[in-house]
Order: sequence, then structure tokens, then C-alpha cells
Amino acid sequence: MRFIPGGRVARRAVAATMLAGVCVGVAACTGEPAPIVTESPTGGTVVVPTEAAASTPSAAPTALTDDELLAMMPEGSERADVYGAMMTATFFLEQYAPMFHTGDTRVWEALSAEGCDYCADALANAERVRDEGWTARGGEITVDAGQTQAALTSDSEASVLLAAELEAGRLLDSSGGVQSSSRAGAAAYGVRLGFTGGHWQVIGVASEDS
Repeated sequence: MRFIPGGRVARRAVAATMLAGVCVGVAACTGEPAPIVTESPTGGTVVVPTEAAASTPSAAPTALTDDELLAMMPEGSERADVYGAMMTATFFLEQYAPMFHTGDTRVWEALSAEGCDYCADALANAERVRDEGWTARGGEITVDAGQTQAALTSDSEASVLLAAELEAGRLLDSSGGVQSSSRAGAAAYGVRLGFTGGHWQVIGVASEDS
């Protein structure tokens, strides 16, 4: 069983399928400096073994309001343009590992559009890890902001391509045994977003390990 950085929805030729015709480079798309590179968690999916021992589920926290969500996000994420889409896509991927580390799924829930299979799959696994007393370690990634490409595909939709470095990750059972692990590496992510309710939401994600 592996802690898979690319997730179970990994796809080949991410750049071709997600961003045909996109402008090259952040500055060319936005006319602004590239966002600062930050340490971020993997956008993959933890595959939880079915034999994991059950424990008492934690009470689900109250869902974030739009204002609470935007207060947590990077400046510019609220913009209904390509820059806002890029900032949201980067932030979304950055929240993957913290979601598994803490069991707090509210950010991903708020940023996941209905019908996003990748989002729902990761959320289900994070909830199971939390509720069954398992622990996720590592799994962070670093998005290379200088390689980010993006374009509006309609008045309310955008596609963003991100290159990232992945840190090694481990999934531990309740006794501390390693049940799943992944090596450090690199990956490309294609993220489709839609602007609704005053902020961007993720419609779909494709990824490719390199």
C-alpha cells in the first residue's frame, strides 16, 4: 500500500489536456510578479488499507463561511481573473498534507466543487485516516511559482498548470507502524477551476509524476 503523491486520478500529458493554448509564464498571464514559492503538501491521495482498526469518529467541525475561507487564503485569491485562479490552485494543493496531518477537511471542502472526483476521493481518505486514528506524516510539496501557467477558458472558468517538488510521505497506523509510504520526487498538476460564490472552486485535477 502506498502514499501516492499523484493520487489515484493521475493522468498522462497533463499540459496538453489541461492547458492547450495557455500563455507561458506567470508574468505573461497576469502582468504581475510571480507569487512567492511556498512549502506545500502533495495533491495526491492516501490509499487507506481496509483492515485499519476503527476508532470513535471525531465530531465534524463547522463548515467555513466564504469570509472565513478568504481570510485564510493568499492575497489576490478572491480576484475573478487568472491571477486569482493561480493563487487558489496553489493554495488548494498546499492544503493537501495539512488536511491529512490535522484531520481538518474544511478548506478542501470549501474549495471543492460538486462533481470533483479527485477532491471527493482525497476528502474521503482524509476523513478515514482521521476517524480511524491513523497518522499521515510528510507529503509536502513545493510549487515552482516561476513555472506556473494559467488561462481563462471562459468568463467563469480557468485552467492552471503547476510544477511541484514532492516530499516523502508516510501513513502510520494507530500503533505507529508504517502502512504506506512515498518517495520524494516531482510532479505536474493540471487544475480546472470555476468562479462561484465570490471565489474560485476546484472542478477537477489531473497529475503526472516525473
